[in-house]
Amino acid sequence: MSGDRHGQAPVTEIVHSGAFRPLWWLCLGIIVVAALWGWPLLDGDSFQHRFFGVFWYSMIGLATAVWAVPAEQGCDGTTLERRWTLLGLLTLKRDTLPVSTFNEIRLEQEPNRIGADSIWVVFESGGDPRFVFAHFRASVEGVARAQALARQLSTVSQLPFAEQAPEAG
Repeated sequence: MSGDRHGQAPVTEIVHSGAFRPLWWLCLGIIVVAALWGWPLLDGDSFQHRFFGVFWYSMIGLATAVWAVPAEQGCDGTTLERRWTLLGLLTLKRDTLPVSTFNEIRLEQEPNRIGADSIWVVFESGGDPRFVFAHFRASVEGVARAQALARQLSTVSQLPFAEQAPEAG
C-alpha cells in the first residue's frame, strides 16, 4: 500500500494497530502473573495436581500465542488491508479488500456488561462483507477518537461517514 513511483505524491495511509498500546502491555502483564500464580500446580505430588498444571500452562501458552500476533488495519484510499504481525513487527499474514466494495463508514455501539460500551469503526456494504477497522471504549474520549478516525478514513477513502453520534457511557 504505497504511492505511485512515477512522479506522483505518495498516497496517505491510515493504520490502526493494537500492538504497543497500553492494553496490549497490560495483557502481557496479566499473562505473566497468571503463569507465576500457576507454578505451584506443577509442583504437586498428585496426578490431578500436575494434570491441572499442564492444563493451566497450555491455556497460558494459547493466551501468549494470541497476544503475540496482534492485527493491524490499514487504508490507503483504494485498498483496505488487515495484517497479522508477530509481536507487531513482522507481518505473518495479509488480507486485502478494495474500498469500492463498501458504501459507507459508520460507528456501531455494542453494549458491554462490565465497563463502558464498545464503539466499532466499520466499513459497510449494506450486507456482507463488512470490515471492522478499529475498536474504542464508548467513553467521551473514545467516541471522539472513533469519530475523528472515521472522518479521516472518509476523507482518504472518499466514502461517506454516517455521522450518527453513539452515546458515551
